[in-house]
Amino acid sequence: MMRINDLLSMDPALRRYTSIAEMDPLAEEDALQEAQVLDVRFDALAGIAGILFDLRQALQLREANTGVLVAQGVHGLTWAGPGRNTALTAWSIGSSIPRARDQLFELSLAMWPYPGARLSLIAEDAAFFVGNVPGLAEAPPDYIGRDRAALGHEVSSWDSLFEPTSAVFLGGTGSGG
Repeated sequence: MMRINDLLSMDPALRRYTSIAEMDPLAEEDALQEAQVLDVRFDALAGIAGILFDLRQALQLREANTGVLVAQGVHGLTWAGPGRNTALTAWSIGSSIPRARDQLFELSLAMWPYPGARLSLIAEDAAFFVGNVPGLAEAPPDYIGRDRAALGHEVSSWDSLFEPTSAVFLGGTGSGG
């Protein structure tokens, strides 16, 4: 078991989790549909971005409760969305579109609730990890009238313990494990 934040190191040993039985979020459109974006982390010095997903309501990725996209060689990371009148918002993905173009990986996420938000990423390399954060309930919590402190351990965070079950990597599958 590791902390989710440890995935940002992209240690080559992480390739032992290679193989995903379900859809591939790095290659297949809408593989992330109904997943929720929880957090985005960007290390400007290293050019690494991480996107943390709650998979408990995802339509395609049903094997675990948490997903993590790690991108290296980040060329672009953009969030555009409306202001909200609540402390927390469950940003559910309506559309996820991955593309490979000019030897770069591009991901575009369109989210709701209306009027929605957009998150886009352009990077040289990426990996997507699926796994479980122990102790999470079967469904995401109700965010209405709550703040981060009130959520406690009801959602995954970068400091959560994480047990990867599978992963996909750009540029080859590595060695399965």
